[in-house]
Amino acid sequence: MCQLFIQCLTAFLFTLVCLDRDESPDKPADLANPLTGTAKPRFDFFAAASLPLGMVSLSPDTHHGDLWNSGYRYNDPYILNFSHIHNAQTAGIPVMPVVGTCKSLQGLEASKSKFSHKGEIAKPGYQKLLLEDYGITAELTATERAGFHRYTFPAAKEAHIIMDLTAALGPVTMKQGSARKVNSTELEGYSVMAPTFRRKKDCTVYFVARFSKPFDAVHFWKADGSSAKQLVGSDSASGREAGVYASYDNLAAGEQVLMQVGISFVSMENARMNLDRELPNWNFDAAVNHARNEWNRYLSRIEVSGGTRKQQVKFYTDLMHTAIGRRLTEDVNGQYLDNSGPSPVVRQIPLTPEGKPPFHFLDTDGLWGTHWNLNILWALVYPEYGNTVAETFLSFYRNSGLLARDSWGGNWAHVMVGDQTVPLLAALVNTGRATFDKELAYRGSLKNAFPGGVRDRAGYEEGPNPAGGGIDLYIRHGYVPLEIRNRGGGFHRGGAAMTLEYAYQDWCLAGMAKKLGKSKEEWQQFMQRSGNWKNIYDATTGWMRPKDSAGAWFSPFEPVGTSTSGGHATPGFIESNSAIYSYYVPQDVNGLVKAMGGSAAFTNRLEDAFKSATGTGFAAEHGEHWSARVDYDNQPGCQLAHLFSHAGSPWKTQYWVRQVKDATFSDTTAAVGYRGDEDQGQMGALSVLMAVGLFDVQGLADPDPTLEITSPVFDKIVFHLPGQKKFTIKTTCPTGKDNTYIQSARINGKKWTSYEFPFEVFANGGSMELVLGDKPNMNWGK
Repeated sequence: MCQLFIQCLTAFLFTLVCLDRDESPDKPADLANPLTGTAKPRFDFFAAASLPLGMVSLSPDTHHGDLWNSGYRYNDPYILNFSHIHNAQTAGIPVMPVVGTCKSLQGLEASKSKFSHKGEIAKPGYQKLLLEDYGITAELTATERAGFHRYTFPAAKEAHIIMDLTAALGPVTMKQGSARKVNSTELEGYSVMAPTFRRKKDCTVYFVARFSKPFDAVHFWKADGSSAKQLVGSDSASGREAGVYASYDNLAAGEQVLMQVGISFVSMENARMNLDRELPNWNFDAAVNHARNEWNRYLSRIEVSGGTRKQQVKFYTDLMHTAIGRRLTEDVNGQYLDNSGPSPVVRQIPLTPEGKPPFHFLDTDGLWGTHWNLNILWALVYPEYGNTVAETFLSFYRNSGLLARDSWGGNWAHVMVGDQTVPLLAALVNTGRATFDKELAYRGSLKNAFPGGVRDRAGYEEGPNPAGGGIDLYIRHGYVPLEIRNRGGGFHRGGAAMTLEYAYQDWCLAGMAKKLGKSKEEWQQFMQRSGNWKNIYDATTGWMRPKDSAGAWFSPFEPVGTSTSGGHATPGFIESNSAIYSYYVPQDVNGLVKAMGGSAAFTNRLEDAFKSATGTGFAAEHGEHWSARVDYDNQPGCQLAHLFSHAGSPWKTQYWVRQVKDATFSDTTAAVGYRGDEDQGQMGALSVLMAVGLFDVQGLADPDPTLEITSPVFDKIVFHLPGQKKFTIKTTCPTGKDNTYIQSARINGKKWTSYEFPFEVFANGGSMELVLGDKPNMNWGK
């Protein structure tokens, strides 16, 4: 009996070990887990039935009401609806299948259904779950511009598929809806989204919905200032509240009804065209397979082996997140809606000889902080994605004369502060990855560096006379003074933070000007401005410190806030504090190290900050960024662990990057997943870079960019690069223990002793071999 127990226990433990080893034949799309971190997500966070950058992200909604903590929440007990658009500022076209008496006129809550995760499948491109109250199995997939539903019904005397076109979804309320019966298997209509805090104008989404089975009846309802009423005998409905449901009688057990929904932000005709082009038949399984293949094509740009299965799952989940935070808005014919002027205009992206748009016009949040995550990843292996983001903002410059910060509903919204686009443009230009008009990009960036450009505006500041960005004050004083908090409108009027961000952006502009062959006088003016960080560095305290227009330091000053600080930031900073922003000088880390007392002093104070943050997992609670010394919850401090290399201690970078990766970015559960604001894939991209052991504090915006080396978590990493090139990283760990520290390196067969190497070497293809170990080699990488 004892021997049998030992044998069973041994077999069990072996099974556990095998499950945690890399012996899985799974493709990347099988490993990525869309459910990770969905307990308390953003509305746009969960995406299973979607394609990379796809207009449609078809998924269940369990809660509405805000951008935060909304959409598909893993622990909620009810499904309210399935909807087709999940963006930070756009939503639309909810669908809900039910059996029994239809309660559509009573709102989404009346038709909700219990569900559990038993039997649920959620993979990139596909989701399946059971609506328990109705006994309906729902399966979802998507193309770029169309959603595809497959509902398997129980035996039902009556069944209905509801489209509540004016229901509030996530952070979006609807002003109006309309639906019309086209024939016994087709409906068409639209929903008009009311403005949001960030998206200041209406936005209309058009739809065409087709059903595989002719409905036995179709019912419309509307309300205008009164309770909703069903419209008897009508074939259409329009109003402040409006909707439609298709009805089926006497369905047999196991009978399936399929539904296809094409959408467009331009017109009903384009919605129909998108649907016709992308879903020409009713083969649901083929559509699922197509979606899976598209995700595998995206995720397989980086192939990893070794490590644990959990590390691989997290890696491909992170990589998936880099392709779901931004959504294309142009139709298959290249038309998109430009809403940046006094009235909407339909624009045309010039098509390739194959009849396809060469880039996408996106709905995308801003690029605040992407120089430490997405910009690097895009330049490494996804240059066409970085270029399509750039082309979106350059389209605004072509159409309306402003290189904007973000794009929602065809218009800009001035999210956060500064000229966030110039670091991306500079990175793509300086790495040789840019396919856009570089002269146009430079002119737009140049405009933003002076009054009359986007740096006039504080966060979300609208109106014809912006003043909250303070670029005029920055030019006059060499910094943005404390008084900016009382000047102009908008949010995030933190003068010290603005100064640091503007100085880095000036350096990016200088590098781009130099790369493009501009005059020495032209690029040197921005190099000089890039040193403005020194104007707010208080040598007596050793911290960046706000000061007023007369040059007086702000008092009482605290590098880290207290419980009385309130808000997201301490005075003068943006969603952070001086303890973190004091290291925001990527353009001159050597100068910062010297100002802070030299390498030893710099390293000691930074390491002390990391040691103090181990108990918090190196991340502040969202909304309490003022309280942290290290904060990987938010953008301003994403480079901190990598700074040790620049101060002469690359082994400390290797150690603390691994500590942050394990504590902050390794979880794969629904409960955690990401410690903080997984802001449109930024933290996913940072986690990817930590896993593969590549980074650049300067965001690849230097005219001669380099990549910094840290220790990867995998045995082998293959990067598939443009032009059919490959770069391979292989690691060995002779001790077979902890693989945190780099012992030695070879690049293309040659011994390499620096912690950085030219980006050009990577881009040309080749190999890197790293020997790792459990003890630091203090002689390597200095």
